[in-house]
Amino acid sequence: MVLLLGCETQPQTAAPPPPANPPRASATRQAGPVAYIDGQPITEADLRARLIEAAGGQVLSELVLDKQIRDRLTVAGRQVDDILIEQEKAHMLATLSSDPNEAVRLLNEMRSERGLGEQRFQSMLFRNAGLRALVKDQVEVPDSLLIQAYQLQHGERFRVRIIVADTLTQASDLHVRAAGGQSFADLASLNSTDASAAQGGLLSPISPIDATYPKAMRQALARMPVGGISDLIADDDHFIIMKLEEKLPADTITFEEAKPRLARTVRLELEGQAMQQAARAMLADAKVVVLDPTLNKSWLEQKRKTQAN
Repeated sequence: MVLLLGCETQPQTAAPPPPANPPRASATRQAGPVAYIDGQPITEADLRARLIEAAGGQVLSELVLDKQIRDRLTVAGRQVDDILIEQEKAHMLATLSSDPNEAVRLLNEMRSERGLGEQRFQSMLFRNAGLRALVKDQVEVPDSLLIQAYQLQHGERFRVRIIVADTLTQASDLHVRAAGGQSFADLASLNSTDASAAQGGLLSPISPIDATYPKAMRQALARMPVGGISDLIADDDHFIIMKLEEKLPADTITFEEAKPRLARTVRLELEGQAMQQAARAMLADAKVVVLDPTLNKSWLEQKRKTQAN
């Protein structure tokens, strides 16, 4: 599930759009002080420049995309209602964890880390729902992707420990020690630069078709016996040594049994990709004139970040 805005995005219009579809300001704006420090009043003017400097570009990009999405929904004759908003929240929770309580905890943690109060969070859900409504008819789910997803989840997998070293000299020394019978888990814990060192180098089971792992790793695993130690595998600027702990056979769930669930999962992933592409295209088309120098600096930095992603 994509957290499209509230995380990263880009920009649009000169005049701020009306409030986003679902989101509404929860409090009436007041002209007086917004806080007191030791009895001294703090006004919005006192906060304004620093708030704009800290997050002005991000918030402006959210407002821009809000308007772009509303305009395109209007042209397409579509609406985003409360049901679609709740569906987006459900997608998000399901992505975070299969345990409902854990998912809620993780969502609250994510919102806290990203400064997503109720108004910005509801705006983010609206953007996701609007983008999904705009792209969903363009998304097709080919059987080839369903078969790939089936093999990833239900096919043969390898349980592996790895050691990652930054230099050939260090990797060669560790390989000799591992091949000589020293505990691979201990060598990984003490020497590996990979995050898996905390688990003695143990990774989650690897599918031979999982392209998130280097091809050389997967090819080597297919040839290794259980308990075997791989040769050194060069990957970018480091070296990998593997020990095959176990081969996990394919499970008994058939493709036809898994297909409906896989189709939903793959569709959501493809829609997410299309939503990200649509958001970038909308923001690229936006015409934004920023008059405030502080906001303009923040805005340009936000554009740079978006273009880099």
